[in-house]
Amino acid sequence: MANSSQHQLKDGGLRIGWAAEDVTPEGPVSLYGQYYERISGYVQSPLTVTACAMEKIMDGGRSEQAVLVSMDVIYTLKEMQDAVRAHLQGTMPDLDLNKIFLNATHTHSAPYPDVESNFGELLLNGICKAVINAWKYRRPAAVSTGFDYAVIGHNRRVMYAGGTAEMYGDTEREDFLAIEGPTDPGIDLLFTWDLDKKLTGIWINVACPAQVTESKYYVSSDFWSEVRKRIAERFGEAVFVLPQCSAAGDIAPRDLTTRYRAGEPDMWDVPGIVEIGKRIDRVIQNVYPFALEKITSDVVFYHQSRQIQIPTRVIADEEYKKALAVVNAIKATEPADPFSPLTAWNRFLKEIKDNEKIKTHGPWDSKTSDYGWLRPMEIVVQQYEDRQRASQYQYELHVLRIGDIALATNPFELFVDFGFAITARSKARQTFIVQFAGDSGGYLPTQRALDGGGYSAMANNIGPDGGKALVEETVAMINAMWDDCH
Repeated sequence: MANSSQHQLKDGGLRIGWAAEDVTPEGPVSLYGQYYERISGYVQSPLTVTACAMEKIMDGGRSEQAVLVSMDVIYTLKEMQDAVRAHLQGTMPDLDLNKIFLNATHTHSAPYPDVESNFGELLLNGICKAVINAWKYRRPAAVSTGFDYAVIGHNRRVMYAGGTAEMYGDTEREDFLAIEGPTDPGIDLLFTWDLDKKLTGIWINVACPAQVTESKYYVSSDFWSEVRKRIAERFGEAVFVLPQCSAAGDIAPRDLTTRYRAGEPDMWDVPGIVEIGKRIDRVIQNVYPFALEKITSDVVFYHQSRQIQIPTRVIADEEYKKALAVVNAIKATEPADPFSPLTAWNRFLKEIKDNEKIKTHGPWDSKTSDYGWLRPMEIVVQQYEDRQRASQYQYELHVLRIGDIALATNPFELFVDFGFAITARSKARQTFIVQFAGDSGGYLPTQRALDGGGYSAMANNIGPDGGKALVEETVAMINAMWDDCH
């Protein structure tokens, strides 16, 4: 794709640098993301850490800074973000290390990112190297934005006439009532350029976790591998991709109502990866000519972070009693021998192995099995009985303003409705919500989801009240940047 103008842009004080590191583990590894263990047999696609460093040099020499790091892992752990900042102490005196924040793509096909593990060490080193290089190679730059629609994710919670709900529920049941919540097909894009209008990288914000391969037995960066491949083919290997997952706690990349009857590719395996890569690539093709015409090197750039406290979910007496009754009933039928094939756990594992042999598509595990109920109900009981459980959850909220767009982070699997509440009230022309950022806060469901129950709405540390507080804090921080900066 050729540039429409050869005129060099003026230096507006904006500096951007990019770097990426391969953090693919060697040999068989345990893949994280299901109740049961999966050992990888091979690498379907590499795992990547990508860093984008931004700086705006203001009048008088003051600068604003941000370093965004995206990782092909399931979660961002606070311990990892803290370790990155600790390891980088003294390496870049001109960078405020608190301006670095991490986000995850939520692939279920990578090891758990524990700092103390072998993979954690590989990941930590990769992050630090990417941050150092991105900061080192920042150059005078410009940006432009884009927006378009593509169907990437679908709501994965199914409602039934009796008032219950299930994640990945069976829509062929006679009592199937509706899909519980909305989807968000909007894709937000930020393009970065040098002053010769040469593309250097793209932020791609999609309301869908990288979960096509969530039950497979190979290492994979999921559909982001296909996106990177297609962008490299279109623009060259030197163009970087910064993946971001928007509010998508109740979203997955598969349509539960069509059930593949119309010939959609398998959204549980590689064909789904390829298809989603194509869809995102088409959005970039559509938006690119307009983004090329809107390139600017003179942008407002602000970055604020704040420690936010939101209430944890209070377990009601009645909810506790119901959960305890489920736990006691299941445990009462458990064999004395924990290795017996009749335990809830071993029956759960057998069902998975049987389903892998006979079913063409996932999920292969059942969250409505005895073990599927036991695990979250035990968490509810534990939360209720824990007298030391904190009443508030604290996390680090980052908000950026870049021209007329905003970016805001959160550490949750944030249900889509909360994301809509933020974007609708934001004064920014586009609002990039980035979940799985800074920590691992778990699912944050709506009241509608809690009323229906089912996995992803049964054992949550934060509930709708916390979600409302998150929305209010985020909107206030975003809009203050517009109120204070005209």
